[in-house]
Amino acid sequence: AQLTAPESLPQLRCIAAWTLARYAGWTRDQANSQEQGGDPSLVGQVAEALVGRMLDPHRKVQVAICSALGVFAESVGDLVTPYLQPIYAVLVQALERYGTRSRLVLFDTLGVMAEYVGPGIGEGALPGMYVPPLLRLWNDIAAENPFDRSLLPLMECLGSATVVCGLNYQPWALETFEMAMSTIEACTIIISHEDDLGDIDEDMTDPIICAVDLMDGLVEGLGPNFAALVGGSARFGPAFGNVLQGVAGHFVPGVRMSAFALLGDLARQAPVLIEPGLPALLTEAVASVDPTHPAMCNNAVWAVGEVCVRCGGNPGPLQPHAADLVRRLVPLLMGNAVDVDGNEMPLPGIAENAATTAGRLASVDANFVAEDLPRFLLGWCDGMSKISNPMERRDAFTGFLAALRTNPNSVRQTQHGPDGVGDVVTSILFAVVSWHIPKEAGAVSDLLRGPYRFEPFPAQFGELLASLRQLLHDLKTSAGAEAWSRIEGQMPPNVRHLMKE
Repeated sequence: AQLTAPESLPQLRCIAAWTLARYAGWTRDQANSQEQGGDPSLVGQVAEALVGRMLDPHRKVQVAICSALGVFAESVGDLVTPYLQPIYAVLVQALERYGTRSRLVLFDTLGVMAEYVGPGIGEGALPGMYVPPLLRLWNDIAAENPFDRSLLPLMECLGSATVVCGLNYQPWALETFEMAMSTIEACTIIISHEDDLGDIDEDMTDPIICAVDLMDGLVEGLGPNFAALVGGSARFGPAFGNVLQGVAGHFVPGVRMSAFALLGDLARQAPVLIEPGLPALLTEAVASVDPTHPAMCNNAVWAVGEVCVRCGGNPGPLQPHAADLVRRLVPLLMGNAVDVDGNEMPLPGIAENAATTAGRLASVDANFVAEDLPRFLLGWCDGMSKISNPMERRDAFTGFLAALRTNPNSVRQTQHGPDGVGDVVTSILFAVVSWHIPKEAGAVSDLLRGPYRFEPFPAQFGELLASLRQLLHDLKTSAGAEAWSRIEGQMPPNVRHLMKE
């Protein structure tokens, strides 16, 4: 009542909006528990109450309502889909009426809704309601000042929309692409006229980062059609390759981080766009496998891995870069990456990312990694055991097996602990066991010694399973009966059970 009553004070309307957001989870649970007497209409009632106050003349109420709607959408997700048409009708009005501060929060809310509500945001006539006014705003703001900070959340929410809309975004894709390229061009020209690039505030490159991220959203949304989109831009199509190389070699790590995300997705979806500049792009990507900038490093490692997948059986493009790449991957896999002062650097997610890329590189040509395999075999096994994505895990193991076949002596050459080769074999075994760990496994110790809960090997990777069985047989043979008996004796009970299956 405080939210909808015309005579209520602005402060009370703000508090009422906050309260509705606070109980968004409860609203979702009510809508999902009809059998237990829940009320599925509550989602619509709350949405109606919030949207009904969105055009409130008081700025603080506008901000509170937008924030509450974002929290609400994040919590209820696609339950709000039946009400999207009236919600977006009001959101578009708010875009036209709000001042700068309220509009910033509104951009964030639009991005949250695109991310959490799901495909309904991009279906039917809905994108036609909100995409054109967002593009008009972008054009108007950028014409005055391409560094305007309000452009950042605007581009971010458009980027989320491009992904969720997919091919439904095509009517506005060319304009969006050219606006993004224009933003990069304008900001790059202005920055280049600074007397000392060392004095550049990294905030100045944020519009470039957001524009690159937005183009990456277009690649994700349009897939292979992105190549035709670039070719259809008379103004920016011919320059796209040079712009991509420019951001991949930018002096600001944040720009390179976004550039490598784009490079990886282009390798997957539109490789024809990167082929002409691939030598330069790989040079920049490999040079950016630098743990002093973890996010950039992670994206560079991933992008190189995607290029490896695209190379297939053609090692030519990778040949000049392979040795340097392996040299940079080794410390990431072995967990001994250090900063400029020599301190070890924990890098979450980098070991599994590096393990995947090492596998993809070895799948192109096992000789790229085979010679150095003893230096990082243990780290590669540890990294593979942490990979959650089944396709990436498959690629890592496929390359690992190819490397072992090329350098079968690497198991005995690997520096190992007091148990000799047994420690190396145990590392390989536990990497293989990771295929059988359920997603919601809980404590690994319980899985190893508690009730047997290992899952079967994924049926779609039957060829890999056969190769892994052969590997285990070869390891058992080469270790000898006595050593293998000792290794088995050290296995947790459930692992011994698994190995007999």
